[in-house]
Amino acid sequence: MTLRRTLLLTALISMAPTALVLAQTDPQTSTTSPSSASSPHQRDSTQTNSPEASSTDSTSSTNPSAASSPHQQQSTKDSTHMASKASMRDCIAKQQADNQGMSKADAKKACKAQMKGNSG
Repeated sequence: MTLRRTLLLTALISMAPTALVLAQTDPQTSTTSPSSASSPHQRDSTQTNSPEASSTDSTSSTNPSAASSPHQQQSTKDSTHMASKASMRDCIAKQQADNQGMSKADAKKACKAQMKGNSG
């Protein structure tokens, strides 16, 4: 009986790599066409192309008012404001590094003028 169990165990172990290789093969791709959809509506939906949003659309992701809830709108405005503050800090630091002895107020004025010129 021990020999029988040993042979059975050996047979199972030798088949394990084959099962592993078969389990890793890629699934066959489906070649279903829109005509195989269940309902006429599904067939119509899969055959027509949906129009894409315009990049100049007022619902653009760069427009904070395009967010769907007041909380999202405020969050978007806050993150834009934080980015603006960070760029202002960077600009002030650069102005002071480039112009030794420049006061923080003068650097801030220069940065505001620079940012106003860039946005217009």
